[in-house]
Amino acid sequence: MLTKKAAAVFVILSLALSVGGITVFASEEFDLQSQYEASGVEGSFDELPDSVADELNAAGLDTGDISSVTDLNPADVINSVISVTGDEMKAPLAVLGIVMALLLFASVCKGGENAVDSPLSPSLNAVTSLAAGITLVTPVLSLVDSAGEAAEIACRFTEAFGATFAGILIANGQTASAAGYSAFLTGAINAASICVNQEVIPLLRIFLALSCVSAISESVRIDAVIRFFEKYAKWLLGFLAVIISTVLSISGIISASADSVGARAAKFVISGSVPVVGGAVSDAYLSIKSGMLLLRNSVGAFGIIATAYIFLPVIIRTILWSFVVGIGESVCDTMKLSDLQKLMKSLASTLSLLLAVLVFSLFLLTLGGIIVIMQRSA
Repeated sequence: MLTKKAAAVFVILSLALSVGGITVFASEEFDLQSQYEASGVEGSFDELPDSVADELNAAGLDTGDISSVTDLNPADVINSVISVTGDEMKAPLAVLGIVMALLLFASVCKGGENAVDSPLSPSLNAVTSLAAGITLVTPVLSLVDSAGEAAEIACRFTEAFGATFAGILIANGQTASAAGYSAFLTGAINAASICVNQEVIPLLRIFLALSCVSAISESVRIDAVIRFFEKYAKWLLGFLAVIISTVLSISGIISASADSVGARAAKFVISGSVPVVGGAVSDAYLSIKSGMLLLRNSVGAFGIIATAYIFLPVIIRTILWSFVVGIGESVCDTMKLSDLQKLMKSLASTLSLLLAVLVFSLFLLTLGGIIVIMQRSA
């Protein structure tokens, strides 16, 4: 009889302590920073160059403090973008002044050729065209190389970040989403690396060399080929973007549904199978899951912003150089400098294609994270 009473008292005390402990645990605030440090995501930001980390800090984002994402001020981001634009604007403006001087000299030489039939006139035109070509092609070639480096850095960072972010998804109960995200990210990294570094960058280097030759030689005409390639390559990239986003969105919806079923089943089992304290355990489970959902969204947003900042300087630089080349093309048309105008058109098409490839690569590397953090959690 005493043994039965002692056992009953022991069970009652155990249940009371369990209820009290669960209630306290459920009421505690989710420590976002400690969970962020425990996830290991912070280590993936070591793949970022110091320049990108400085730009993130200027925007109010600290890779060691996840709360900087939740407290992000859009004004700081806009100011950082303006600051990057100001830094990247110096070189194009300097080259624009040189190009304008060369075009003016070419116009004077062309006027002299019409007034005086001199055997030196064709040579002066060739020298002027070559000087303008070198002045523009050299920095554009450097820009193409920078685009390849940015794509390589972004692929390395995304690979390191994606592995830890998938772990957060699994901890949040999104096993199906984690599997789909990892599979897509692997394909996206390979596609971006192949598209930029192995296909587009070598092709653009060839285009730049032939563009410079076409400006001083009547036998080489590459501008029409570049415009043709640019037109249909951009159509292809746009078509691929639509197909990839559609397929990934449908896959994300299916994965989210599967994860939702699993989460609801776990909640039902906990609530119904655990005697007396099942409801408290279920509430604690939901509290933890809400905290993990906040961690998922914060980390995912951080990764997307960091990837965008890798491409940001190169994209801004490409836009600025396109602006310079566009002004040069307009001036050539006004002064009737047909050879130099063809060079400007070729450079404009090359820069337009480069910009399209950069935006497409950024789209590929961030789309998976965007779809995942937009998913609702059960």
